[in-house]
Amino acid sequence: MNKFLFGTTALVASGMIASVAFAADPIKMKINGYYDASAVVHDSDAEGISDSTIKQDVELNFNGSTVLESGVTVGANIEVKEQVDGNALNNEEAFAYLEGSMGRVEIGSTDSAAFKMAYVAPSPTDAYGVDTPTFLNSARHSARTSARILMSADANKITYFTPRMSGFQLGISYTPSNDGFGAPAGPGTGLAGGFPGAGLGTSNPATGTGYSNGLGLTSDANGGLETILELGGSYVGEYSNVGIKLSAAYAVGDWQAFGLRPNGTGIASPVSSNAEAWHFGGNLTSMGWTLGGAYYGSNNLIPGAGVPGAGRPGRDEEAWNLGVTYAAGPWQAGVSYLHSEQQSTVGAPGKNEYRLWDIGAQYKLGPGVAIGSDLTLSRDKVPGPGTNISPKNLEDKALALTLMLDF
Repeated sequence: MNKFLFGTTALVASGMIASVAFAADPIKMKINGYYDASAVVHDSDAEGISDSTIKQDVELNFNGSTVLESGVTVGANIEVKEQVDGNALNNEEAFAYLEGSMGRVEIGSTDSAAFKMAYVAPSPTDAYGVDTPTFLNSARHSARTSARILMSADANKITYFTPRMSGFQLGISYTPSNDGFGAPAGPGTGLAGGFPGAGLGTSNPATGTGYSNGLGLTSDANGGLETILELGGSYVGEYSNVGIKLSAAYAVGDWQAFGLRPNGTGIASPVSSNAEAWHFGGNLTSMGWTLGGAYYGSNNLIPGAGVPGAGRPGRDEEAWNLGVTYAAGPWQAGVSYLHSEQQSTVGAPGKNEYRLWDIGAQYKLGPGVAIGSDLTLSRDKVPGPGTNISPKNLEDKALALTLMLDF
């Protein structure tokens, strides 16, 4: 089924290419992006967390397109971003696209249709929120921080979006493999640590591991997921002067070899069933108010503890968020909340729980220039017996003042 859908997407792309003619003008690239800087005062239960910090986030976007004589638009988008824990700019996304009356096809390293088409809780400010914010002032999160599907993140893929008709649009993404990061190495692999990793970057035990995406989040999946199919759908409309935006998405991936031993032999996946994830979300807008939220669930996406090849089930996840904002002229303010749970490791009862609140406001000083202030409160909780994480309960409070520049 996955191969059939992938072939269908490829046929649409080839059909668009076959109908094109020469462009009137060559592609010319332009540069835009943003720079955010945040001064934060902390009050955390975690040891080693400073009382204050300065954070920054930088992204440059190189993009350009041209319109062929057939009416098809051909373009490319390349993003570079400051490293999360460094000071250098690295490639983040790089993809090309074709867009015309038949829809849009993207190929390269970018987020999937399931991610791009999702609606979640609105953010009180442009830099903070509870779902894929620019900055997250939590010392620890042992469950996920998003109600979006991140199974393939920015791994190389091909995506097709239909034209939007009567408010409805569908999208489908196919990712051959997402072992970009993998997990730490472990018993029986000839390496030290947990399970093996044979790719780029580092693992994240809280949210899963995988190729990181454009919002600083890692993929849901540990190394070893292949043939990932992600479906998305959305509706945009209006009823009685109320704007309506709805989204739904589903993803499935096959667990394959979980990396390689130093001698080149494969390591069987610790998960016996295919990984699945689903999402529902929506926003309602009227007279400056926006009310929105989302729900997420997954099965067999995060491996449980155990010996590779033991065929243990994966840990299930669940997350939801809700928020409301109000915008009038240059002002915007709001409040949002996220609650997520992840089944604990094998042998440990209960669930990991993470909660995040954000109360914030921002003011636009001019085109592309804004300042904002946010109060964020978070609580992370892990089960008592059967886990070596300490402390079991961890609370963070942070007050941030942020300068946001768009260019």
